[in-house]
Amino acid sequence: MKRILLVSIIFALSVSGCNRDRSETSSIVEIRENMFLTQINDINLNYREYLGRIIKLEGFITRNNWNDRDYYFVIRNGPNCCGDDGDVGFEISWTTDMDGSGHPMDLRSTFPEENEWVQAIGELRSYDFMGYPFLYLALSELNVLQTRGLEYIFR
Repeated sequence: MKRILLVSIIFALSVSGCNRDRSETSSIVEIRENMFLTQINDINLNYREYLGRIIKLEGFITRNNWNDRDYYFVIRNGPNCCGDDGDVGFEISWTTDMDGSGHPMDLRSTFPEENEWVQAIGELRSYDFMGYPFLYLALSELNVLQTRGLEYIFR
């Protein structure tokens, strides 16, 4: 009897998972402060499930220059192998097109100053970077916020 009950419960749970409402996957994915690292890791590990979805997160702006081109990111500091100086977040771009090398082409060249605390909202997309998918947010909004969140996160 217990076996039949257990099998029935497992069957009911598996069937209910198959009928997910499509709106659940099209809603905004909000990266919460208390689970920032965990949610970013989930998106990176399961990026195919998130491509095309809208991501909303807060962090500070940083800029990296590579091959005479500026790349902008919204990040927070997280743990790495040697302490708490790892970068956790996404590249951001005001883009609707790719340049000749397959990287996002910025339609707007203005970004807030480095270290400004921002809220970024954009569609998760990817491009090929040295044979690997590199994730970025194609921005729809980028707002400077007056109140800063946690700069160092651990989960």
